[in-house]
Amino acid sequence: MTDSVQLDRMTPGGIFEMSAGAPTSYGGLTVFPLISEPRTALQYDLLLDAIGAGSLRIREVGSGTVPSLFAHNVGTTDVLILDGEQLIGARQNRITNRSILLAAGAKTEIPVSCMEQGRWHFTSEEFAPAPKARHAPTNVRRHAKFAEMEVAVATGRGRRDSAAMAQGQVWSSISEMSDRLGGRSDTGAMDEVYDHLDTDVESWLAHFPPEPGQVGLLAFLGSRPLAIDALGCAELWARVHRRFLGGYVMDALAWQGGATAASTARDTPDEQAAERFLEAVGSARRIESDTVGSGTYRVLAGAAIGGELTADDLGDPRLVHLSAFPSEDQSRGRRQATHRDEGSPLAPPSRRRSR
Repeated sequence: MTDSVQLDRMTPGGIFEMSAGAPTSYGGLTVFPLISEPRTALQYDLLLDAIGAGSLRIREVGSGTVPSLFAHNVGTTDVLILDGEQLIGARQNRITNRSILLAAGAKTEIPVSCMEQGRWHFTSEEFAPAPKARHAPTNVRRHAKFAEMEVAVATGRGRRDSAAMAQGQVWSSISEMSDRLGGRSDTGAMDEVYDHLDTDVESWLAHFPPEPGQVGLLAFLGSRPLAIDALGCAELWARVHRRFLGGYVMDALAWQGGATAASTARDTPDEQAAERFLEAVGSARRIESDTVGSGTYRVLAGAAIGGELTADDLGDPRLVHLSAFPSEDQSRGRRQATHRDEGSPLAPPSRRRSR
């Protein structure tokens, strides 16, 4: 496929226009790079760099509470904390539930979920970012987005703490991935599953290099949409490309039941499949939410669910981060706390519904 798929209705008022380029497929995972015309770079530090430089400090709230952490930007540059960042240490590992723009000097509590069910004791005073390409898998991330969507639709406004309702589903997803991928941790830590598959993940990443002008990606497992992640400029995306992809690769490995060899026998998405999912993201209802930190956060509801963080740049609205997931199978997944049922995008190939 050489033609691009236009994505000019993704954000309200045409905040950001991009197109999906030619896809790359490996082992059942297909990635469409999302490309944009050059725009002024967003001058944000990223969590990984800010913690490493000592300008961002994240620690427990008081003696510790599972769904919240305390973040303090002691630096002079705004810090972008992305949805799906793994934070390692303190009383237990966590995952950030939404993207947050933390202004220079700002302090706030950030909403998180536990990624390590069996530990509740300090291993460090402050959190460190997960190493290498270890963004949380979309199979884990989307539970928080579904919980946010349920509250936003029911009340007409999103709440900063709504993702806490998905904690049980997060633990269940991690447990299932551990069973299927090996590397089970005594404390149920997702990061230790990554330890077990580090070589495999690195090998897969080589098949999906970043493209010039890329600001995000649209991914499929087999012929079914997995998720979209997009940032407001190519400079930021280049710094997180491998980290985001690491999470997508984990989804693909789990879908294969732990197999590491690429399969060429599975269905791959065509241009129409990409167009349908992009249309679902573009036409999703956007419900304003309580914002953690700076900018404006909206919850996506409809055929696509997710979150969208925007901020003013010299008076003009700019997309900061968009994450979106298909809503299908979500309610069933919450009731059963599993994705092994037929028709799930993470079901083993032998159990997927025939098309």
